[in-house]
Amino acid sequence: MKKIFFILTLIFAFTASFAQNKDNVSWSFSAKNLSNGNVELLFNATINEGFRLYSPYNPAGASMPLTITLDENAAFTTDGKIIELQTPQEHYEEIFEVTEKFFRGKAGFKIIIKPAKNEAFTVTGKIKGQACDDNFMCTMVKKDFSINVAAAQKKKSR
Repeated sequence: MKKIFFILTLIFAFTASFAQNKDNVSWSFSAKNLSNGNVELLFNATINEGFRLYSPYNPAGASMPLTITLDENAAFTTDGKIIELQTPQEHYEEIFEVTEKFFRGKAGFKIIIKPAKNEAFTVTGKIKGQACDDNFMCTMVKKDFSINVAAAQKKKSR
């Protein structure tokens, strides 16, 4: 009964906080050309004090993990793997009976892409996830992004 009451409270809290539509995570994006011809897409999050942003590798059955989806584009290929630039914090959550992974304050992620040609192009996509405070007041994280990728600098011959 206690678990059912908590889940109903959680649902009510989610609904109330979603209705507020407050963004508790802000984002910046950039691209970095690598010496091997690949490009790092960088996604930097600033998380409001008291909130946590869940890892892309938060376990099934836990709070909503972060997803970064790149729109299809013939200008590049990728495996879409999200690399965390910091080690997430972990906490065993009794309600979900799993150890959740999350970030506080700041979080950084990267995805490696391989350009099809040495030309400038733009990568677009969406970020989705969830940011919650310690009382399970949560807001959805939804952000469309656009990242300009410059053509790689050609090495000068001597």
